[in-house]
Amino acid sequence: MSEQQPNDRLQCRWVKPLVAGAGPRYVQIADLIGDAIRTGELSHGDQVPPQRILATALGVDLTTVTRAYGEARDRGLIASFSGRGSFVTSTEETAGEVRIDLSMNIPAQPSERSIANLALAAMEEVFKRQGDRRLSAYDTGDSNLSAIQAGQAWLRPAIGDLANGNLVMSAGTQAAIYAALQSTSQKGESVLCEPLTYPGFLLATRKLGLNAVTVKVDEHGATPESIEEMHRTTNAKVIYLNPTLQNPTTRTMPEKRRSDIANTLLKLKMTLIEDDPYWFLLNDAPPPLVTFTKGARTYYMASLSKCLWPTLRTSFVLMPVGEENNSFLESLRSSGMGGSPLLYGLTEHWIRTGVARQIVLEVQGEARARQTLARSILPKNACSHPSGLHTWLALPSNWNRQVFADTLEQRGIIVATSDAFSAEENPENGVRISMGGAASQSDLAHALQQISSLLMEDRRRTRTIV
Repeated sequence: MSEQQPNDRLQCRWVKPLVAGAGPRYVQIADLIGDAIRTGELSHGDQVPPQRILATALGVDLTTVTRAYGEARDRGLIASFSGRGSFVTSTEETAGEVRIDLSMNIPAQPSERSIANLALAAMEEVFKRQGDRRLSAYDTGDSNLSAIQAGQAWLRPAIGDLANGNLVMSAGTQAAIYAALQSTSQKGESVLCEPLTYPGFLLATRKLGLNAVTVKVDEHGATPESIEEMHRTTNAKVIYLNPTLQNPTTRTMPEKRRSDIANTLLKLKMTLIEDDPYWFLLNDAPPPLVTFTKGARTYYMASLSKCLWPTLRTSFVLMPVGEENNSFLESLRSSGMGGSPLLYGLTEHWIRTGVARQIVLEVQGEARARQTLARSILPKNACSHPSGLHTWLALPSNWNRQVFADTLEQRGIIVATSDAFSAEENPENGVRISMGGAASQSDLAHALQQISSLLMEDRRRTRTIV
């Protein structure tokens, strides 16, 4: 360790020499911080040394310490504030805990086998069948006819013969939503949505300069009367809806409501963007909205990353029936020239061989097991579906959602607050808990118990670090 001034030595009293060959130095430094917290040498609220002082003390360059502090922040050990420095946010009891990220809404992977290994085994067949030349080409979304035919077979249980229509593929639903908005709306126009909705949709509206305007909802979701009222008020031509296992509230719109909304949209000549990533996870899901509009003025989007495998960022998009869709296709291509031919090839292979259906069944089983676990631990007001990927938890009045999430993060648990989903200035006071983020059911049980215990505490005031 390098020569230090007395005050510097005091700040670095917990620091120990790094060990050559014991792993990356930035990881060792983050480990030192965690060890110091566990031994009580650093306590909650203590300031850790400025990066230059610690770099001098350890004889490393500044970038190594910068990276180490980033690693410590990722572990929930410290928090950094501009102009003030970095402070310990963890405690002796929580410093050794593994962070469990329940903020990303991904499908829980089956415990019995590795989907990654299934993918590796399938890749050889994909290369044999399609060849290196085809897999190296750009895919424009509508050029891979064999994959599109597989997609038609995949969607037929949900939308019937409509699947034979104008189907294309997209590198995930986010790109398709952006393309649909860009091709149907002009800057400054309004687009209707529910008060809490998919963050990717909200991001797209902001980037395109569109106004996301909310409609009223009840226990079944958006109401036809409110859609008609807001159409008259704002002259909105487009609405975005996620009617099955709505993200984040978990609502599933019943069949009668879907029929009524479809009739309203057809009467108003409005365009519908239907985002339907969870339909295949529900055995009792009502028919998609597109079946009631008969495909007219409707973009129907079905992602595979939510019901199969997060890495499979592939979405089938049914474009409006009886319309010229060049504008949408141009927007889709401008965002990245389609998706990966390799992923499209894997998608096609899994659908044609029946592997995709089998994975869905296994994901369903794992999701049910995790939701059963959640219902045994979380309070009764938590909203979920027995085979859904997430749970919506409305917080009691004594908890501010951001303070609740920040406190959980100190304890190694990450959830998503309603702010990320809100199209309004004052969102509901709640959090979304995604069941697939935990590596195992035991990790999930630990995280849910932390959440349940925290709900019993009273944190009316905003937490500060001094």
